Amino acid sequence: MTGKGKDKNINDLLRFIENYIGEAGKKVFKALMSSGDEMLDTEIIEKTKLNEQDVRRALYELHNLGLVAYRKTRNPEDSRYIYFWKIDTARINQVLLQRKKEVLNKLKERLRYEESNTFFTCPVDGVRLTFDEAMETDFKCPRCGSDLVAEDNEYFKERLREIVRELEEEISHEERLLSS
Repeated sequence: MTGKGKDKNINDLLRFIENYIGEAGKKVFKALMSSGDEMLDTEIIEKTKLNEQDVRRALYELHNLGLVAYRKTRNPEDSRYIYFWKIDTARINQVLLQRKKEVLNKLKERLRYEESNTFFTCPVDGVRLTFDEAMETDFKCPRCGSDLVAEDNEYFKERLREIVRELEEEISHEERLLSS
């Protein structure tokens, strides 16, 4: 993979982590990425300047997503468990591919909804209703009473189709790379 493609994938991954877990998750993941090796949670706390609770929560969330793994061992000094954390490079691409498939399914579902309905909107406050909903209100806005206007959602449907096609191609490409 080229440098640009790899950078884009990393940026996409960091954006996904930030959206899913928050800024703490992103900082923890970046700390593990820059280490390139296993790290104790105390090292991550020191590197990220986050509090212990935020780091541990982020680590568990990242682990639940399949993005990081840990190795557990006993501390020889006090026999307590210590955890060594690292990025789970073996699973990361599969996890991301699965997430993309979930997004694709939601986009397809939304496209089906847009294609199977006629919509009416209120020009005053933007309320959007299906034909059946608009009929129930005698084609008047339920908020302000203004007349509803038929909506042309063809541009939106075409844009959704385009995004679905692009994502399908991307998923297909990544599946070929994972299987080779």
